[in-house]
Amino acid sequence: MGMGTGKGKGWGGVCCTLLILVSVGFSGCKQSSPITLEREELFTLTLGKLEDQLDLFHITESPYQAQPSLWAQEGRFYISNNPSAKVMVFSSYGDLLALYYNPEKNPPPVQYPGEKGGAVSNRKLYPYAFHQVGKIAVTPQGSVYIEDKLPNERSVFEKELGVLLNGIILRFENGEYRGYLGQEGMGGTPFPFIERLQVTQREDVVVICRTPTLWMVYWFSPDGALKHKLNFSLEDLPMPFEGKVYANLDTIFPSPATSTLFFKVSYFKEGLDSQTGIRYGIEQVGTKIFRYSLPAGGFKELFDVPENPTLVRTKGTTDPVEMPLVYELVGVFPNEQFLFQSGHGKDTRQLLILQSNGKVLSKKTIHIEDSQLLYSTFHLTLEGILTALLVSDVGAKVVWWRTDSLVKK
Repeated sequence: MGMGTGKGKGWGGVCCTLLILVSVGFSGCKQSSPITLEREELFTLTLGKLEDQLDLFHITESPYQAQPSLWAQEGRFYISNNPSAKVMVFSSYGDLLALYYNPEKNPPPVQYPGEKGGAVSNRKLYPYAFHQVGKIAVTPQGSVYIEDKLPNERSVFEKELGVLLNGIILRFENGEYRGYLGQEGMGGTPFPFIERLQVTQREDVVVICRTPTLWMVYWFSPDGALKHKLNFSLEDLPMPFEGKVYANLDTIFPSPATSTLFFKVSYFKEGLDSQTGIRYGIEQVGTKIFRYSLPAGGFKELFDVPENPTLVRTKGTTDPVEMPLVYELVGVFPNEQFLFQSGHGKDTRQLLILQSNGKVLSKKTIHIEDSQLLYSTFHLTLEGILTALLVSDVGAKVVWWRTDSLVKK
């Protein structure tokens, strides 16, 4: 059997984030970088169709749909696997503890023989007819939320938005199905494309969706009642610059501790050669973080997100050039400290932690073998530990970095 292997670590956690790998040709030369934050490898998954393996059969054909999702909670690692329509729950030692799975898309789980010949297993099995498993989230009390998609015959086309409504959030308590969340609450209208699924310390559930013209935020109470629904278009975003400047909403993160949203917004203008007057595309003029408090609303600017100057060797060149790389927002700590990540060299990335006033709290480099990976996804726990699932063509590693030691309590 394809068991997860590796050394286990004791810990706890919540809070999610998803980061898709971007390939960049970095210089191999040594740079003056911050101290490296050591990576701890917890366990490794093999590839295949067995209950404790990761099925990546369709990752090259339909990479977005095949991407696994990771959630870390109180010493357990929840990994969704769309091609096999399942969610695996592992200990920090790599032991499979529970399996949410579609029996029609998976082989029968293997049972171990007991001392007297009977089949025994301490694995909990939760069969359910999943269609397309996606993002996952787990509350502090253990409620499990799993994104699924309805089949085409049950989907709804929304003419006004011009999108297909087919996303639902399944709820499980102790492995038992307890209904699904839709736009209005339990049993509601399906969601459009789900960008982010998050839970808070208070057991609230936040679903962030996207359409071609809108970002939509649905904030639910622990019992599934809709507390807040908000729509944001590009025209709704604050504009702190004068002139012909365009705003782009990079991402929205809910606070894990309060009824607050955080917006990362980038601003661009048309590039113009001052000598010739020729326009040459667009150039970035800044990136900012805003706080949006509920239910009052209103944006409050917090700070500017800096760029990360890094030596990069591009195709067709021999000497590396310095380029300002972008910091992606990976997660928000409960005390409103912000974790960013950026490329920083060959198989390395830079972590940046900023306080809500924009002051640098910590800056570290981490090792990630991007040149060997098909996909990577990250999750920041409530305790402040950065975890990751690193997927290659030979297996998937579950790792973490003790970023909790870098933040103020």
